[in-house]
Amino acid sequence: MLIKNLFRHWTYQVFAPGTVLREKYEAFKRLLGHDRAAHEHLAVLEDLYYNQRQVDLEFVVRTYEAFSGAVADMVQELLAMCPNGYWSLKDYHKKFDFYVRFILAPPKFDFSPPFILTLEQDLCLNEDNVGGKAAVLSRLKQALGLPVPQGFVITTRAFHLFMEAGNLYPFVRQQLAALDIDEPANLAATALTIEKAVLAASLPEELAKEIEAGLVRLEAVAAGFKKDNSPFRFAMRSSAVREDGDVSFAGQYLSLMNVNMADVDLAYKRVIASKYSPAALSYRIRSGIPDHDTPMAVLVLEMIEARAAGVIYTRDVNGRDPGSLTIYSAWGLGGSVVDGRVTPDMIRVDQNGGITSARTGAKDRRLVPDGGQGTCMANTNRGKRRALSIGTREIITLNKWARTVEQYFKTPQDMEWCLSTGRELFFLQSRSLKARDPVEKTQSVSAPDLSPFCRGGQIICAGKAAGPLFKLNRLEQLKDIPEHAVVAAPFGLPQYTAAIHRMAGIILETGSAAGHFASIAREFGLPAIICPEGFDTLESGSMVTLDADAGRVYPGEIKSLLSPSSGRSDQDGFANSTLMDKLGFIIRFCADLKLTDPDAWDFSPEACRSMHDIIRFVHETAVREMFFLGQRRGTRKKGAKQLMSGLPMLFYILDVGAGKDAGLFSLPGKRSVLGMADLACVPLKALFKGLSHPDICWDEANHFDWESYDKIVMAGGIISPDSPQFGSYAVVSRTYMNLNLRFGYHFVILDCICAPSKEDNYILFRFSGGGGNSGGRWRRARFIAGVLEKIGFVTQVTSDLIDGRIMGVDDARIQEILDQTGRLLGATKLMDMYLKDGENMEEYVSAFMNGQYDFRPFTGE
Repeated sequence: MLIKNLFRHWTYQVFAPGTVLREKYEAFKRLLGHDRAAHEHLAVLEDLYYNQRQVDLEFVVRTYEAFSGAVADMVQELLAMCPNGYWSLKDYHKKFDFYVRFILAPPKFDFSPPFILTLEQDLCLNEDNVGGKAAVLSRLKQALGLPVPQGFVITTRAFHLFMEAGNLYPFVRQQLAALDIDEPANLAATALTIEKAVLAASLPEELAKEIEAGLVRLEAVAAGFKKDNSPFRFAMRSSAVREDGDVSFAGQYLSLMNVNMADVDLAYKRVIASKYSPAALSYRIRSGIPDHDTPMAVLVLEMIEARAAGVIYTRDVNGRDPGSLTIYSAWGLGGSVVDGRVTPDMIRVDQNGGITSARTGAKDRRLVPDGGQGTCMANTNRGKRRALSIGTREIITLNKWARTVEQYFKTPQDMEWCLSTGRELFFLQSRSLKARDPVEKTQSVSAPDLSPFCRGGQIICAGKAAGPLFKLNRLEQLKDIPEHAVVAAPFGLPQYTAAIHRMAGIILETGSAAGHFASIAREFGLPAIICPEGFDTLESGSMVTLDADAGRVYPGEIKSLLSPSSGRSDQDGFANSTLMDKLGFIIRFCADLKLTDPDAWDFSPEACRSMHDIIRFVHETAVREMFFLGQRRGTRKKGAKQLMSGLPMLFYILDVGAGKDAGLFSLPGKRSVLGMADLACVPLKALFKGLSHPDICWDEANHFDWESYDKIVMAGGIISPDSPQFGSYAVVSRTYMNLNLRFGYHFVILDCICAPSKEDNYILFRFSGGGGNSGGRWRRARFIAGVLEKIGFVTQVTSDLIDGRIMGVDDARIQEILDQTGRLLGATKLMDMYLKDGENMEEYVSAFMNGQYDFRPFTGE
């Protein structure tokens, strides 16, 4: 391919140089478009990293792929412009691209058995096989011999098989790449779309058969413990990898109770689909966890008919009584406790096993199995509503077992338990307890002049917050919560997680610190209280201050109560997340820039250490290639037309544009001589506007390449000074100009894009030579550089060589600068002949900027 491209390039260069120029220009235009796209994608990646934007990893993958593709396209276009060089750039791009894709690639999924594991099997101890919840239950059963329900696990391998067989992975990735969790409508629509796809997929036959066989075995085992002939029912609980681990995912996934055998397959898919619910998506992404890190296993357990159930915290979550264990208990199934629908009994037990307090909750209703399947809330018998739902014997046993679990895992535990109607205790779940350090109390907040709306609230998460109050009564209102609102809700549902980023604090009417949302609030550092007196007096729209430390809500914003450390305290979690680790690696290989100086000796492909280096090298090299376009042999050949500008100079134009991008208006016939009215090139017209300024003096001498002409004549040659060989040339399109001006004994190169997109726009300027002595040339160079700097150029002067550069300004400003540049060139065309020692160039610069364009010495004539 390389030899073929070189042969084609050389052939055109010899026989059709105009074609070479047009192709080079078209490649350059495409390169600039890819350059702009690459910078846009890089800016997104940098924004994600430095501003810690919370997006799914698939958005990062899609953005990186677009970025890498744009860089590859830039390299390809540079090779089209310069077929005989820079091929090593492709190797460097390939290397950096490999490193980043390796980091972004999902793990290799295993679709092979086992698809089913019982809690007694050793493989069930591995979280990667069965998820966090099931692995812990297996440890409770195998290592500690504690009672857990009979059951088995549909493994993560089964999940991968299901997703692969239904071709769901590509679909889910596409949806996640476009997800914006900060837009409630987008979040809800994405979740619904994925849920429908999951529920519509069929279970692979081999998986369906294994699940059916597992159900039959479980029914047979559990039948030996069953005391009646009622239909056998199952509890199906999520057990994703990383669930109940360093992040809890508390209540974010679906658990289904009282499922009959005929509906297990559908229930399995519903649990899988809950992985993509709005709350679960929001929680996972705000925790910086990639989707592929949380494959879903599903626990299938015998359904325990619960007399009472609840939660155990082996430590005080607010750190105020470190040795205290708390048991939360309510009648019926434990879902009413973790969903915050009831205020449970709360029993505290000290390190010696003594019950230090027992407070009964408001248990007017209880969660029970529905007649068909599922669950429902039912009224509690009046005699039990204010009675403790658990006895002393069960309290002592739970305390003993829970402390054993805490000692085994060497960390405080958050445990779910139930008491069967036969008064047998079972553990249903155990995870690390996210206890937070207490917040120091603020002085003087209980002054008489500060009368709170609410008082006596129990602390869920310490902290203080102020904001407009928003009363949340229905899940449909989540999308309406304003930024920095203090939310008041009847209870804390896990679904609130989808809007937690807009909450400054939350006040709950019922529930307990043991609820799922209470756990989420502590993880995200959301100040929260529960069961305050005066909850009914809170009104939406009013400004309030929540002091969760004191369990109070005050009217207005009390700045003396608030401090810089008040409010949310969840920043470090995302900053140290998997997503941020991956983004940090990507930034090192994509955004770091080593090649900052185009004139440095090591400005080369071999010095590239990142994608950004490749972008910089390709852009600079392409611009240089276009900058020196008119100086190469063969570029002033066929297709050039003479421009009669009205100025005493030879000028030729080659139009490499086409259609709307043409540098010349459509010409009738084959005219070889053009007028200014034929010129469509925006930058060249702006330059000629300056050259033609009425205050610039053009003498009768024709300005062409006098130096080359003198050499030919002095060598005895005979040639007309009107020969195109000595003229000035411009390669143009509507928005592009590459100009070589021959003014007597000096030359000027101007390369410019003047387009609507200011990111593409630039001017490169070079001035060199002259017919005067070295001192005159040096002084003129300082004058020109001084003016260029005044009008916006960054310049570099070496002897009488001046290089100037302007980048990234809008097209109107480019035209203004070219106009001024034209005036400068007209004013300085023979200046090196008459500038004398001792003349102050700063005064000349000031005079030019004030509108003086004729600096010839006064002769008195």
